[in-house]
Amino acid sequence: MGNMGSNFSERRVVITGIGTINPIGSNVQEFWKNLADGESGIRKISSFDTGDYEIQIAGEVDLPDLSPFFSSKKMTRRLDRYNILAQVAGVQALEDSGLDVSKNPERYGSLIGSGVGGLYSHFDNVGRIVTKGMNATSPFYVIGAIPSTGSAFFSQEAGLKGPSFSLNSACSSGNHSFGTSMMLIKSGMADVMFTGGSEAIINKAGVSAFGSIGALSLRNDSPETASRPFDIDRDGFVIGEGAGVMCFEELEHAKARGAKIYAEVSGYGFSSDAYDLVAPHPEADGAIRAIQMALDEAGLTPSDIGLINCHGTSTPLGDKIEAYAINTVLKEYGKTVPVHSTKSMTGHLIGGASAVEAVADMRVFIDGTVHPTINVFNQDPAIELNVVTETYVDKKIDHIISNSFGFGGQNASIIFSRYKG
Repeated sequence: MGNMGSNFSERRVVITGIGTINPIGSNVQEFWKNLADGESGIRKISSFDTGDYEIQIAGEVDLPDLSPFFSSKKMTRRLDRYNILAQVAGVQALEDSGLDVSKNPERYGSLIGSGVGGLYSHFDNVGRIVTKGMNATSPFYVIGAIPSTGSAFFSQEAGLKGPSFSLNSACSSGNHSFGTSMMLIKSGMADVMFTGGSEAIINKAGVSAFGSIGALSLRNDSPETASRPFDIDRDGFVIGEGAGVMCFEELEHAKARGAKIYAEVSGYGFSSDAYDLVAPHPEADGAIRAIQMALDEAGLTPSDIGLINCHGTSTPLGDKIEAYAINTVLKEYGKTVPVHSTKSMTGHLIGGASAVEAVADMRVFIDGTVHPTINVFNQDPAIELNVVTETYVDKKIDHIISNSFGFGGQNASIIFSRYKG
């Protein structure tokens, strides 16, 4: 696929609002503080009894008072947990943007992705059917389970009448949602998109499902150090939950209303490995093409990149393949450009991962703070990357690559750039 810029108008897309809820913060400010402090959100699972199951740790979210985020309290009981997380992050982003939705709602939309959708609704209702029969199925099963409810409910509550749908591409759902929203705005089909990802799968079904394929860490005795991206002793990712939503806005629209601008969305690349439903391509074929496409779309060279927020899941194969992809595209510079992994603290939020990580990227453009990758006790010598392990400040970073590589070989890389007018 060629450069998308040749097929699109010159409309530029900027970020004017951000919101998140995740294992280390129920709002952006709390998230940022804990990121900079290197605080882990991984702990023993408290939401259900794991019994003697081999995996007993996760990145769980402590829900805040939900009343500010819902017009009706009853909806907090009817919706799936992933819907609730999406709504909390979405309302934060809307409020942060300062957008007056009533002025032109037909031009404003939402695209909040999810890797799995309403797993809580599926699990609870299948259990009812098995134990009590089909008449026990909740009338809210459907709206809770379908992956598009996160976007639909947020649009309903906010009054957005433009594009509203969901996108599913496993662990890349957030970045694919960002890229698709960018294209909608650049094509002139929308002026504003509230976009990101949400996931909530920490129940018996979710934990056992990912555990059955050997993807999860077994470090139950040390939850805080279990997520170890790039460390030689990494043994799998830690499952987490959370959501991130950002307000993507056409630049002239944002300027006309005097909106604050966090960053510009300058590049997007996506690809398929066409190789395996779980394992990444052994030669990082799709990851390489996604990163290169994002660079080409942004019109940047490798040396322009100041930071990479890696997919960095803490899996033995995944981290190694990502490092190879970075080194292949950025060549020797790939060994020196700073890289980090937000997942070292949050765990892997699946469809919500890259969305939350993008919110972390905004911190760099706001105050220059680059958060560490924690738990790198002994970096794998096969991973030739400059991994950030201590928080530092660099106000000269102008371009950040954020990588996301999902099951099924679904790859998406996006580039955020400092807005310079």
